[in-house]
Amino acid sequence: MLTNIKYYVLTIVSIFLALAIGIYIGFMFDAQDILMSQKEDIVTQLEERFDYLEEENKMVKEEIEKVNKENNQIKEFNRAIYSDVIRDKLNGIKIAIIETSDDYIYKGVSQTLELAGADVTSITTIKNNFYTDLDLLKENYEEENQIENVDNNIPNLSIDSIVQEIITGQNNKVIETFKAEGLIDANGEYITAIDYIVLAGGRKEKDDTRFDTIDKKIIDICKKANIPVIGIEKESVDYSYIEKYKDNRISSVDNVDTIMGKVALVLAVDGRPGNYGVKPSAESLVPNLGTTIIE
Repeated sequence: MLTNIKYYVLTIVSIFLALAIGIYIGFMFDAQDILMSQKEDIVTQLEERFDYLEEENKMVKEEIEKVNKENNQIKEFNRAIYSDVIRDKLNGIKIAIIETSDDYIYKGVSQTLELAGADVTSITTIKNNFYTDLDLLKENYEEENQIENVDNNIPNLSIDSIVQEIITGQNNKVIETFKAEGLIDANGEYITAIDYIVLAGGRKEKDDTRFDTIDKKIIDICKKANIPVIGIEKESVDYSYIEKYKDNRISSVDNVDTIMGKVALVLAVDGRPGNYGVKPSAESLVPNLGTTIIE
């Protein structure tokens, strides 16, 4: 009797086990079908997205090509009219350029001003060691001015002497001495009084003390002597002086290495003061030709 019950129990267990295995196998087949279907849907969506991105990328490339073409046309147009726009705007104006460090070269500025008819009398570069080699600076200043024991404000006193010699065109002994000692570079003639100073700034490293000692000192001297001064720099410099020029209430051009910046420089010197260029401090790109010229 027990044998028969065991047999029936084993038979029932076997049946349920077989059913469970069958259900599991059936579920796995269904799951595979579901997964395959989902994979196909994902692949389809990815293909559609790829096609969309490919089309969008094509449109972006076409737009970039269009913008580049327009930019090239604008550059070509600017080059074509550049000379005629600035020619003879500054006839008879004697201008001195002072570069307040030797970090950046502003050679093209004098060519622009001369094309506009100005007489660029001199280009003076205050070399980087001017502010650091104080013993040499003090020694030469005392020698040229025949004085002794000058106080520690020697950089300011030296800048004052240099700028006065540039402005008046008289007694350029300090300039010649500092040039010989490698404290400045001086090119041109320092024998004629000038009408305007172009201050070329910008540094490769931040140094507010140097700005106060050199650039601000030059600005203050020019204001006291009623000599107009404009601050300029290239569009890309590591440390900009433009905000400081604006704070000191002088005109400025922050992209003088571009055609637009060169035009802005000439028009500003011609009697349209303001802050021009592409940096945040700029009031406009270039002066308004309709603006009344300030004599």
